[in-house]
Amino acid sequence: MKIFTAISSLRTQTRVIFLVCVTIVTGLAVYLYQPPNDARHNLVCRATLQINRDKASFRGIIDFKSGDGKGIAHINGIINVSAQEEYTVQRTILFTHADYGLSPVWVSRQIIVSNRETAPSGVLQQFLPDFYLKSAGVTDIDIFTLNKDADLITREGIPYLYCQKYMLPEDE
Repeated sequence: MKIFTAISSLRTQTRVIFLVCVTIVTGLAVYLYQPPNDARHNLVCRATLQINRDKASFRGIIDFKSGDGKGIAHINGIINVSAQEEYTVQRTILFTHADYGLSPVWVSRQIIVSNRETAPSGVLQQFLPDFYLKSAGVTDIDIFTLNKDADLITREGIPYLYCQKYMLPEDE
């Protein structure tokens, strides 16, 4: 009878050790899978954008890179107002971002307009928010990871950009 009690107590100890090991491995996996809080809203992605307003349209690419409380956005595109009117948009926005709750808030600090940009400000205002047009423009967004290759950026619950992630070279 002593053998059966020894075996049953051994089985109980084995079960407890197994459960502790499973708990540790699960906790470690969850910890490693989640990005750290300071990197939660870091972003390196590119979005292809098309906006149609009345008879005019904007087609372009927006690149975002953000981290450590600051970021940069590049916009390159073409605005077609009519068959005879076509404008180039080419600008860089330097911004800061801060986390307020679960959402980052971006504040544009400097707008650098390329000498190749030909779009008048009145036409740009039809397509781009103030964040891209003037310093101190504010936008609050939500970033949702769709999969390992893409994020969805929403503003006030409305999809804003489908942003595809890409890798930066090691030396940048």
